[in-house]
Amino acid sequence: MNPLQLICETARKAGKPVEKLGRVERDYAITRLASSNRGKLFLFELEGTDFTGYANLVTTRKDVYALFEATTDLEVYSRVIKALENPAPLDTVEFDDYFERRDYTLDSLPFVKYYRNDGSRYLTSSIYVICYEKTCNASYHRTMYKSPSEAPIRVVPRQLHFLMKKYHDKGVDAPVALVLGADPYFELAAAMTPPLSVFEASVAAAMSGYNKVVKTPLYKIPVPANASVVVEGVLSRELAEEGPFTDILMLLDGKRLQPIFKPAGFYVNKHQTPLFHAIIPGLWEHQFLMGFPREPLIFEEVRKVAPGVVKVRLTEGGSGWLHVAISLRQSSPGEAKLAGLAAIAAHPSVKHVFIVDEDIDVDNSQEIEWALATRLKGGEDIIVLKDVKGSTLEPRSREGVGDKVIFLAVKPFNEPWDKYRRVVVE
Repeated sequence: MNPLQLICETARKAGKPVEKLGRVERDYAITRLASSNRGKLFLFELEGTDFTGYANLVTTRKDVYALFEATTDLEVYSRVIKALENPAPLDTVEFDDYFERRDYTLDSLPFVKYYRNDGSRYLTSSIYVICYEKTCNASYHRTMYKSPSEAPIRVVPRQLHFLMKKYHDKGVDAPVALVLGADPYFELAAAMTPPLSVFEASVAAAMSGYNKVVKTPLYKIPVPANASVVVEGVLSRELAEEGPFTDILMLLDGKRLQPIFKPAGFYVNKHQTPLFHAIIPGLWEHQFLMGFPREPLIFEEVRKVAPGVVKVRLTEGGSGWLHVAISLRQSSPGEAKLAGLAAIAAHPSVKHVFIVDEDIDVDNSQEIEWALATRLKGGEDIIVLKDVKGSTLEPRSREGVGDKVIFLAVKPFNEPWDKYRRVVVE
């Protein structure tokens, strides 16, 4: 099943209407439509390009369930953890059986301006694959249009940066492959951060059952055979200004000097039309694709120290990134505190952790606030960890170093429930 078929089938399973829009302008139009229609999947033709775009595939938890044919968080978490722990072997097939070269430039790609304050048009679903010796990594990096032959990309100091630097330290540019129009499983895998020895394409294959990859003609980089468009090129040692850009927190991430992507070859899948995912910065889909893959990891780490964990949520109020709420059934004194520390270890970008009892619905922000009001004692139940590495997006941090706070909004372990139990309307 090619990515577009899979996308439409996922929407059908989730009961999400699909609306075909026809031609859509490059600037702002898809942002306006997607932001006011969370419950619709949009398909559209992007003006000035050969590309079909889509937006709002995964905007609710129900959409994630549909992708995994699941009905609970635990079913999805189990699939994700199993794929991370048992990545599938990849089957390498012939590149020419799937892709043909096109006489494109960066002008041909579906760069979109999503917000007026953004520094230029962007690719928001650009996944870069890099290999150094036998280690390969696939990860998202926003790509800013500069000219037909140059596009600065945001490279945070994680795995792509580590492998890119291996090349740059040798005095050469880093060969990469930019992938557009990948299937949703590869997109989810690229949002994860498994150990550097684990290739995200293998994680995606374990989740989806599709394990075919091709090696690009120039640099022999493995990419999914069902991807829509592949662009080979290099991340140069030369830097250029990237930004500003609207980030997941709906704040402007400022200008930085970043590596420049310089294309060397453009390839389109022979068996499908050029496709791209218009991930609207800061909206629900951005939050789910970036944040949701962290939930299974948090759940697993918390369960090691608090076996009675019930739910884990990266909350919408924290933009699916900075706030995590955890409900648990306490079984021993001090367990709630360990759960908060485990959550931070599993997701270092988190800023605030809210631990509540199992009777509190962590999908309901009012119930979390009620637990804070009735079960938390400020002098005893607020843990502040100062100057800890976190998210560079957090505006109160200094280059990603800031304070983390754990709120223990749970019933004191040795006290009776009578004093703290919320009355239920019958």
